[in-house]
Amino acid sequence: MTRINLLYHSQKWLNATSFIVLIFNLCLFTALYIASEKTYYWSDFINYQHFARYIFDIYQDSRLDALTLILGSRDTTSYNLLFTVPLLPVFDIFGLSRFTYILSLVLIYLLPFSLSLGAVATQLINAPARSVFWGTVFLSLLSPFTLATSLRGLPDTGGMTLICLGIFIYLKSHELSAKVRLPTIVTLMEVGLLFAGAIAFRRHFAYSVVAFLGAMLMWEVMSFWRWGFGAIVATILRGTTIALSAFLVLAIAMPNFLQDSLSRDYRSLYASFTYPVGEVLSYYGNGAGWLLWGLAILGWLTIQDSQRGAFPFLFGLWEIGLWLGVVRYTHVHYTLHFAPFLVWGIAALIWETRRVGVLVWMLVGLNAIIGLTPLSLPQVPGLAQGYPPLIREDIAQVDLLVAALRDMPQPVYVAASSDSLNPDLIRSAERQVYGDDLKLAVLRVPQVDSSDEYPLGALLQAQTVVVPDSFQHSLRPDEQMVVRVVSDAFNQEWTLIRDFLRLNRRFNLSDVEVRLYRRVRDTDLATAIQTLANIQEAIAPRYEGHQQWVSVPPGARIHKTEDTYEISGDTPLSLLYLSPQEMNALDGELASTCQEGQVQLRRHNQDGEAVQQQEFPLTDGSFTYPLPPITSPTYLSLSLTSDPSCSLNLTLKH
Repeated sequence: MTRINLLYHSQKWLNATSFIVLIFNLCLFTALYIASEKTYYWSDFINYQHFARYIFDIYQDSRLDALTLILGSRDTTSYNLLFTVPLLPVFDIFGLSRFTYILSLVLIYLLPFSLSLGAVATQLINAPARSVFWGTVFLSLLSPFTLATSLRGLPDTGGMTLICLGIFIYLKSHELSAKVRLPTIVTLMEVGLLFAGAIAFRRHFAYSVVAFLGAMLMWEVMSFWRWGFGAIVATILRGTTIALSAFLVLAIAMPNFLQDSLSRDYRSLYASFTYPVGEVLSYYGNGAGWLLWGLAILGWLTIQDSQRGAFPFLFGLWEIGLWLGVVRYTHVHYTLHFAPFLVWGIAALIWETRRVGVLVWMLVGLNAIIGLTPLSLPQVPGLAQGYPPLIREDIAQVDLLVAALRDMPQPVYVAASSDSLNPDLIRSAERQVYGDDLKLAVLRVPQVDSSDEYPLGALLQAQTVVVPDSFQHSLRPDEQMVVRVVSDAFNQEWTLIRDFLRLNRRFNLSDVEVRLYRRVRDTDLATAIQTLANIQEAIAPRYEGHQQWVSVPPGARIHKTEDTYEISGDTPLSLLYLSPQEMNALDGELASTCQEGQVQLRRHNQDGEAVQQQEFPLTDGSFTYPLPPITSPTYLSLSLTSDPSCSLNLTLKH
């Protein structure tokens, strides 16, 4: 008994020591990584930190208000704030800086993810469970794909942790059988609950759930020959239990989110983010290092006869197949879909072929140094290009640009969408340099062809425009024409440029030269139409959900609902319809303080010249203004005038 007790206590001390070493190494590496960064963050690299700060500011005043806001955000159709819940107590103790934010993500989301990878590894590798568990945990932290998401400031690792926990519970409790007993049903419902949580965390984990169900079906097919028709029914019941449990949880807790996920055509909406298969292979292959992929594949081959090892292998193949054949997005947080396949495969290679284990550790460690550190080592073919700390060499020029923009008329249009220059970069730089003393009003401008509006509306509002000397894009060039056309409008001197004065001052950011333009007069209707015609010539048609009316010049407030446009402002008010297509009649309703006035409907050619005109008295109530047929595409404008000026509320039906 004494020897058993000693063994038990030694194992406890081993686990505690391993955990402490793990925490220490994570904290040390995170501190060194953040200290090495010298940049201004942009897009999702900073957005989640802003969300956390927004909630933390409320949390400091009222914990109840913060919790209410977080729970209210759970059913939104875009970002939710659920990820902030475990972070807030940490910020309350240590404050919210970039370091504390990233370290919180590492300890609260990345650490459990690594532990879940280790737990699953114990189910597929035939070796002492404790050594496999801790070895896999430490191994996972040498993979760029495991670490990159948290180090870049995204909380998605929490969602993948739930997926891995679901896999662990399924493997731990599963028995191939033609019968499905009540305890099995309860366990499968727990798996469904975890999967619902992962999808709620970030929508893209729905692909991981599909991968799980596909792998489960293929894995359990192997038992059909033994159990016959009963096994088919049992497999369908198991899969249905998981899927239905996840669906019901989302339907009860997040009905709007679920309805939006099922009804919106995300394939079309995000089409601009898709890449050819070759480019996707290159991104994920070079990101982790082709060496790691080769080691992982060798590892899976060593356990191909393992019954339990087959399921995680199939799950990884489904993830890879979905991402290469269906999704084809490339971004740092999507690397999580590949991390389990890499980590489990390499772990299998280490424990199944012990003679080469030390060599594998050395290769993986070298790959991590090259892929995750700022050391200026020569790029070795096959090793990770990875995710080293972000460093900008042009910080001083960015600071000068921000300082100049703070003295310019607002709002500001940034006609670029690259890592070198983009609207989020300017916002982030001002916040980091000036704290709460913010002056810039940087417009939220179109960035992506498949989902964003025409840039005309924002361009008409802009009082200052930031223009690079070359097209700055982050996606494929032909998918960001909404960015390019604005850059071209100034660099190619469209008619629009007459409304702006080019300043002599220039700024050199990385490999791009930036110029500033200040508005000197409002853009008139004819110029707006000419600009719109040029934009539409360059960009494919927008999808139907885009806003079709803009105010020229800006001033009217336009709110789009499902069936109508709610427009308010003071006369004179001029509106332009963005589609050069035939409209038989204009229907709507008017409420105003006007004594008398006039409504003018004009059709314009692409040069902005009026080719047809109709006039109606400005009267309150419902109206239907008939429009004569046209023989060629024209643009429609609506003008409301009165003397004296008056306020009005106008409703236009689609």
